[in-house]
Amino acid sequence: MKLSVLLHETGIKCPEDIRDTAEKTEITGIAFDSRKVEEGNLFVCLTGEHTNGHIYAADAAWKGAAAVLTEEDIGGRPFPVIRVESTRAVLARVAKAFYGNPAGDMRILGVTGTNGKTTVTYMLQRIFTQEGRDCGVIGTIGYHVGAGSKDRDAGRTTPESFEIWDLLSAMHKNGLTDCAMEVSSHGLALGRVEGIEFDGAVFTNLTGDHMDFHKTMEDYYQAKKKLFYMTRGVSVVNLDDGYGARLCRELREDGKEVYSCSLSDPDADFYGKTGCMTERGSTVELYRRTGDAARGAENSLLCELRLSVPGLFNVYNAVEAAACGVLLGIPPEDVAAALADFGGAPGRFELVPNDRDMTVIVDYAHTPDALENVLRTARSFTKGRLITVFGCGGDRDRSKRPVMGRIAGTLADLSIITSDNPRTESQEVISAEIEAGMKETGGRYEVIEGRKEAIERALKRYEPGDVIVIAGKGHETYQLIGGSKNYFSDRDTVRRALKEVKDESTYNQTNCAGSKGEPCQRQ
Repeated sequence: MKLSVLLHETGIKCPEDIRDTAEKTEITGIAFDSRKVEEGNLFVCLTGEHTNGHIYAADAAWKGAAAVLTEEDIGGRPFPVIRVESTRAVLARVAKAFYGNPAGDMRILGVTGTNGKTTVTYMLQRIFTQEGRDCGVIGTIGYHVGAGSKDRDAGRTTPESFEIWDLLSAMHKNGLTDCAMEVSSHGLALGRVEGIEFDGAVFTNLTGDHMDFHKTMEDYYQAKKKLFYMTRGVSVVNLDDGYGARLCRELREDGKEVYSCSLSDPDADFYGKTGCMTERGSTVELYRRTGDAARGAENSLLCELRLSVPGLFNVYNAVEAAACGVLLGIPPEDVAAALADFGGAPGRFELVPNDRDMTVIVDYAHTPDALENVLRTARSFTKGRLITVFGCGGDRDRSKRPVMGRIAGTLADLSIITSDNPRTESQEVISAEIEAGMKETGGRYEVIEGRKEAIERALKRYEPGDVIVIAGKGHETYQLIGGSKNYFSDRDTVRRALKEVKDESTYNQTNCAGSKGEPCQRQ
């Protein structure tokens, strides 16, 4: 695409001094990382938390960038420069124009909330697959762009806008007609999803997280709320969440089409009546509220959902995904059949298979609410002790560390505090802040900074009837330590550790000697 055409379609005025050049310059792609610039790219200078892309403009041009989009005056350069007020705001429009708006022919569903986004998107994908449709996915675990293409690794939950449009373009070329996308608060606040008209949106819940970025819960809520004003179709909102109830009310006041979901209020638009709940899964009857309240609205049974994934949080996820599917015209019986076959999202309350009949679960829980949900679910079927291994990320929201310590200290019989992604922060400091909350509960715990050693310690503590929950990493296969990204998988670590144990009796040779409320051991 010619630079002049791209600027025209994006609504950006072409500077007089590069008008002739712009008509001759072919733009081959878009980049905002100078290390990834290819010949003919438009380099967009983004200002982030840790760096300023403007200082790399000359480097990008030297590597072959055909033009540079900037906020700052970098005149006198021997390459075309287009200055705008906000490069981040313009990036989404430029990407949409460059890729020809592939979303215009697709059904895009956005899922937002603190927890549950990944599972709901995977449930939606399974529901569409049941209908014979290959549904794309953009989210924390990875990016699925079609059955004929290899899934792409996820750099972040909601990627930068030009990456989103690149993904949607690949999906469109592969014949996909649907995409379920996790929409993070960062993605909304930073304009990464600008220009996308969502056909449906789901709100799961809102609990404390990302306070290093948002500063206040109100700011966090307002960022999430943006998604529902970018939606041209239906909105599905969890009424049992306090912020969800507020969102539902405010959307209706603004004339938006919104449907509430609840497990406690039969008057919700979609009501889930829970039945049997075990470690093997749950059953829930799904009702839909029909008719006008003033004329005697009534509940109609749509179907019974039989889930093979345990936990009340998964019941919420299933009801929200099912409601969205039904509202998009998928028969309730097909929705029920799809969710009956749903085996869970990778790293979400995932049982690690082993030949020792040990119950070891890995989960991505890295917020207070998620950790509490996971531990309560595990506690419901634990016959012996509940042992948890967890940590908190470095260079991120510090306020949740003592809170997670209190939760683990209250719900687990033994907690092992360890590293998560410490990044550039001292692991000793992170552990101490978790300990502060742990000590308030009198719960038994150990501090072992090495995650591998912490997992091995938990396995050695195991006795028949115990359940081990390893939280925080889930599907991830790396640890961020200092400036390095090192391979690490909780699942692989468990498998290797179990293979190395020759004598099962070694698991029971050591008992926690620490007194209540004091560390058993530090390593």
